Amino acid sequence: MTKIACNFDDLSQMGESKVTLVEYQGRTCIRKQGAHSVETGFYQFAASELKGVNTPKLVWLDQHDLYLEFIPRKVSLEQLVEHKSVFKQLSLIHQSDYQPTFPVKQHRWQLEDTEFALATLGLPDMCEEMVRSIQACSADLFVPSGLICGDSNDGNWGVRDSGELVLFDWERFGFGSPAIDLAPLVKGMGSLDDYLHIIEKYLFYNSSLSDRTLLKQLIIAKMWIAIEVTNLLKIRQKADAERYFNWYRTHLPIWLNTIENSL
Repeated sequence: MTKIACNFDDLSQMGESKVTLVEYQGRTCIRKQGAHSVETGFYQFAASELKGVNTPKLVWLDQHDLYLEFIPRKVSLEQLVEHKSVFKQLSLIHQSDYQPTFPVKQHRWQLEDTEFALATLGLPDMCEEMVRSIQACSADLFVPSGLICGDSNDGNWGVRDSGELVLFDWERFGFGSPAIDLAPLVKGMGSLDDYLHIIEKYLFYNSSLSDRTLLKQLIIAKMWIAIEVTNLLKIRQKADAERYFNWYRTHLPIWLNTIENSL
């Protein structure tokens, strides 16, 4: 979570794992110490079952220490949203019949999460009521049985030397609406046009949800992510947390006003 002006959905650097670049048996790898059991389970059992989805190769697993293929090239959010492979790979995850044999991330949005974040942000009363209203109709995000990666922000994609686009950081792998994976592809809180642009690209590969349903769920997912980011920053006392809080205090009231009629 390093690009405050660009994208607020990057949860990858909010995790508790220690990530380093190391040499393992003569090979440059990413070592993830203290990896979550969801992610170790993913690389052991699920990665090979998600056909057409590019994930880092598992080099070695030492209990909760993952050694993974190093993906050398980064990719920007602007590049991602214009890359067909992003939407194709996400749609393959969402439409997969694979059923995990290990515990996965249980995604949810509870009222207590909302209240904790609102206490931190101190938004105007009208905005707080809107946030509570959005949370009250968020159940549809978590009801669908489809798989999701759970954290598709631009910091979790890279490009192999071969040119293949690869998705990594799978500790939020679980079930939910495709909107949860599409929301991080929208810069900042985004505009309605931004959402429609993402929806159009995604529906080419998966038309199981209508554009209207996806629009509503994308808006809800963006608000949920803002709540999650705020609470993680607060709980883990990140050094630059106040910068993020101030950004939300400035931009959320404007955004809430623009999306009100789309819910």
